[in-house]
Amino acid sequence: MPSFVVGKKMVYRIFKLLGLLQKPRPRAAELYQAAKLFELLPRRPNDLWQTDVTYIHIPGHGWWYAVTVIDYYSRYLLACHLTTSYSASECNKGIEKAIAEAERIHGKMDRRPFLVTDNGSSFLAKKFQEFICDDFQHVRIQHRTPTQLGLLERFHKTLKNEEVYWQLYDNPAHCRESLEKYRITYNTIRPHWALKPEDDGDHLTPEDVYVKGAVVTIPKWQHWAKAAKKKLDQMMEEDALGEAA
Repeated sequence: MPSFVVGKKMVYRIFKLLGLLQKPRPRAAELYQAAKLFELLPRRPNDLWQTDVTYIHIPGHGWWYAVTVIDYYSRYLLACHLTTSYSASECNKGIEKAIAEAERIHGKMDRRPFLVTDNGSSFLAKKFQEFICDDFQHVRIQHRTPTQLGLLERFHKTLKNEEVYWQLYDNPAHCRESLEKYRITYNTIRPHWALKPEDDGDHLTPEDVYVKGAVVTIPKWQHWAKAAKKKLDQMMEEDALGEAA
């Protein structure tokens, strides 16, 4: 009996003709991640913080690192900690500075913010985990999805374009002083494109929102998260009906 090979295109046409093709469904993991993202949606300051590390070159002193912590809802830069390494201990110091700034403005924190990080060794270290466990709900982004830390990625780019690349730091002390001045400028003077007031007025500064209590409109990514959550609920309902049948 002669044998022959059936190509993928032929199989596709046959399945399509017989109505056997199924519409691809989003991976369950992606939808559950969307549901988690919905849970994280910040509705006020200190609901959700993000922290990350970026590098800064100081002539004559090599590469240094800045541990940054930002409040997601207000875009308020809580800390920019300059250090020689991005070890867990130095990340802890960055978080300590952020807590001190938050409590200087709002008093003792009465709830545990979500703290979003990547999967870097510093944030996975036991020392870091033990340090934050009582004060934060730690959420790590999925592997190979750095865009989930997009806010800090964009801030680091802004930091370098507006501050670092325009400076020739004399030494680490000079760099640390300049970074703190920029942190204040970023928070108090520079309007942020994402901070649009509900009355559709001019864009606000992070200080307007974090310190003065201005309310902002919902960013587009929150609409996306809500749509993903709705899709997840729909899929779970369909699965439940299928099991019942």
